[in-house]
Amino acid sequence: MSGCAVTLPAVNDQLTWIDRIIDVTGWRKVPEDGVGWEHVEAQLGVPLPTDFKELCRRFVPGRFYAYLDLLRPTDDHAQPLFRAWAYSRQWPSEPDFARLWAPYEMYEPDKGTGLIQWGSDQTEGEYYWLADRSMEPDRWPVVARWDGIEPWHQLDMSTAEFVYRVIADPEFKPFTVADPPRRPFYLPHWGPFPMSAEDWDALTDPNRKG
Repeated sequence: MSGCAVTLPAVNDQLTWIDRIIDVTGWRKVPEDGVGWEHVEAQLGVPLPTDFKELCRRFVPGRFYAYLDLLRPTDDHAQPLFRAWAYSRQWPSEPDFARLWAPYEMYEPDKGTGLIQWGSDQTEGEYYWLADRSMEPDRWPVVARWDGIEPWHQLDMSTAEFVYRVIADPEFKPFTVADPPRRPFYLPHWGPFPMSAEDWDALTDPNRKG
């Protein structure tokens, strides 16, 4: 496990991290209704961070910067959160696979702490919370690595701040995909994927409206 030592740029403290994501991407669509988390949380035996659920509500299924995807209660385009967690629980019983998550373990409802995955990206990055039943979910740290064979980074920040740093903070290494002056964007799953340099230029134009 290693730390992520970065110098973070100044931000407007009057905005929440979700507001900052909306502001930097220009996303202005109507929020989702937010249904479905009650069943997932009942199965996990623990509530999930409120900023993560609000982020899922404010952004329809899709990817930040056509790159980072959130795990949701249900998803026709990606693995839902509960299914990803249930699938990951198989690995600790295999010593060779368990070492891939060391020094962490997967979250179990009858144990104290463990990993619950909340996101993934297009280059095999993995994003988890270190869930702890004795702690408020909004205080759970993010545990992430940009590849399955790379070291873990445990970060004392919210899910929404992590997402913002990934797409908008060029100093947030090794996770950042920010490329100033290009502007981040949000791509719904049903939106056309940018296939050409001209498509990318249009989506990342710093003067783009919305």
